Amino acid sequence: QAVLRNYRKDGSMFWNDIRIAPVRDEAGQVRHFVAIQTDITAARDYQTALLHQATHDALTGLPNRLLLLDRLRQAITQAAGSGESLWLLSIDLDRFKFMNGRLGHKGGDRLLKVVAERLRACVREADTVVRMGGDEFAVLLRPEHGGGGPAAGDPQRIGACVAAPIHIDGQDLFLTCGIGIAVYPGDGDDADLLLERADIAMYRAKETGNNNVQFYTAAMNERLGERLLIEGALRCALERHEFELHYQPQVDTNSGRIVGMEALIRWRHPELGMVAPNRFIGLAEENGLIIPIGAWVLRTACLQLLDWQSDGRAPLRMAVNISARQVAADDFVASVAALLAETGLAPHCLELELTESLVMNDVEHAIGIMHQLKRLGVTLAIDDFGTGYSSLAHLKRFEIDVLKIDQTFVRDLTVDPDDAAIVTTIIALAANLDLEVISEGVETLDQVNFLRLHGCHRMQGYHFGRPVPARQFEQVLRANEAQLDAASRDAA
Repeated sequence: QAVLRNYRKDGSMFWNDIRIAPVRDEAGQVRHFVAIQTDITAARDYQTALLHQATHDALTGLPNRLLLLDRLRQAITQAAGSGESLWLLSIDLDRFKFMNGRLGHKGGDRLLKVVAERLRACVREADTVVRMGGDEFAVLLRPEHGGGGPAAGDPQRIGACVAAPIHIDGQDLFLTCGIGIAVYPGDGDDADLLLERADIAMYRAKETGNNNVQFYTAAMNERLGERLLIEGALRCALERHEFELHYQPQVDTNSGRIVGMEALIRWRHPELGMVAPNRFIGLAEENGLIIPIGAWVLRTACLQLLDWQSDGRAPLRMAVNISARQVAADDFVASVAALLAETGLAPHCLELELTESLVMNDVEHAIGIMHQLKRLGVTLAIDDFGTGYSSLAHLKRFEIDVLKIDQTFVRDLTVDPDDAAIVTTIIALAANLDLEVISEGVETLDQVNFLRLHGCHRMQGYHFGRPVPARQFEQVLRANEAQLDAASRDAA
């Protein structure tokens, strides 16, 4: 029996199953043979299709995890004999859930297809691009011809391919990714182990921030254990009342009076102690807990501001950071409206801070949300301005009131001409657009004088006070008021 490739008269190929059996006479001697031929092309094609389905992703057509492990094992065997290295990249798209929520499943699928095509286009034929599932991909980089391993710039090049604007439904979308890398043989000589360690490095990249690349290190195992511990504890933190808000003053540049504050969440865990926001905010974004946590922050901050204003003070403004997942929620604007109605807080006293990267992830949706929030009367701010990639054309369309200059530009503005130029340019731009400017990260008197000279409206930073709990902030408010009242009496 044999399966042969055969050709018809018209030149088309087909698969032939041939079975040959001898025909014997009464003495048992072979007299001739009988051959039975069957065209099994359809069955063969069906088997091939089943194998392809089992080893490839249906949406993108890329190899899947099963095929990756097979190719990785083969590559390890070859590299072991040649002494070459392999790089396994684990890739997770940043804020894809937010994008998918806004575009819908069909739009999200189109986005994944574009990413798959870009990844395939920016690697060599010898490399393997894989969709692991959801918004996760993997890339197996083999050595360059004549080299001992992949090129050092490959991960950054792959990240840049993903980060280029994607045009869908008449709008430009900006997508970045976290990349974790495990290297053979240094990080392991087993396919499953390399994949596990590439994933660990990817989680670290995601923790570090958007558009980040991390190579695996042994220390990451410990961090992963901590991540799992924090994620488990985070699910119970809200109902156990473990969160608290700290407040940092925002000061009028000319008068020195505290005119507002920023509410910053803190987590006081009974065993872990005070957990820094950068250890849990990203996790809360990923698992969706940021929505109930964010709602608690908004409500608590509004109620606290009402309490401070009940003492007859001049109106203060409460700044609250808003996450991408909150903005993506269909009921976000309605929830803000309900909170304002319930508390009776004057809408302009609530300042919602949206990061530049959040807004640029989906410009049209962000503009729509801003329009609805402005109809409520709340104050809108772009946080970390200058660190993202918004254009002046976009900025003109944003219905915002405040530009917040990121502390990375403020830190060295008195000694770095480039930072000074950036800050003065942002202040001038804001003045032309009739926007208020607040600089964060102000720590020295020289910075205060520079910002006052160039027309910055408000300042925030350690020079004026660190974030502190509500009771302590009440004392800060009273001390500031007493100091200014005394100065006013002396001047009179």
